[in-house]
Amino acid sequence: MTKMNFQQLQCFVTVSQTLNFSTAATRLHLSQPAVSKNIKQLENELSFELFKRNQHEVSLTTAGLEFSKQISNILILTEQAIIDSREISEQEKQSLTIGYTNAVIENKLLPKLLSSTHHQLPNLRLSLRNFDLSTGLSNLQRGVFDLILATRDTIGNNPQVEFIPLLQGHFNVILPTGHRLSDRKGLTFSDLENLRLIFFNPIQAPPESATLQNTFIQAPGNLRYQTADTLNTAINMVKGGIGLAILPSFTIDPDESKVTVIPLDYPVTLDYGVAYLRANASQSLLTVVDLMKTLMVKI
Repeated sequence: MTKMNFQQLQCFVTVSQTLNFSTAATRLHLSQPAVSKNIKQLENELSFELFKRNQHEVSLTTAGLEFSKQISNILILTEQAIIDSREISEQEKQSLTIGYTNAVIENKLLPKLLSSTHHQLPNLRLSLRNFDLSTGLSNLQRGVFDLILATRDTIGNNPQVEFIPLLQGHFNVILPTGHRLSDRKGLTFSDLENLRLIFFNPIQAPPESATLQNTFIQAPGNLRYQTADTLNTAINMVKGGIGLAILPSFTIDPDESKVTVIPLDYPVTLDYGVAYLRANASQSLLTVVDLMKTLMVKI
């Protein structure tokens, strides 16, 4: 386990951005020898070189470039966490973090929620963090999020978690505009035979989506499909003519350009809502949940 510290990482990121030890020292309000010492200590702890140096220039090694890509984001998040925590401490604010997945319904709800919370709960700081579909529940249980927007099937029958439904959805087929099936009012499994489909990455797919995908995969015939890691990726693949996607109704705007949205004849409904740990049901959290319910009716 390495013993790198925050200053060493700051020195590394700043030098990697400037490729100049003197400029980095000025930005960090340190002496140039201090910056050089921090970089050397960090290289010793990592057991690989971060920079190539000669009399005329400084450049990142291959390993240094990769380290820079990953550590820069970590530092940004760390500094933001410090700023947020300082503000909460100084202003005696409470804080809640909401996890979301970029579903279209969230893009409509969350701006309104932030505005309403700002006016009705001025001492509450509301933060938003995007999460991978497969990690929402575990991050809620670990305290990364106070609330998550998700479907009931991703929560399951967990006695620790309260799930509040906000709306009910169904599965739709997303087709590129002008597709030969675009004028249909509804589509069946047989309508999609021999067509290329776009599925969620099975590692990330919520249970009901995974079950639907497996129904196609296990059916007789020659199924052709590709996978997408995010909702936006799946929709962009449809727009690019790669195939047809099958997505929950609340994940896409029916008026989305370049695609047509048609209901799939599949007898499963999806409850979409907000989940939180019962043990963490503070008054502020419950007020935010009530705001979500009120706002969702108006969307």
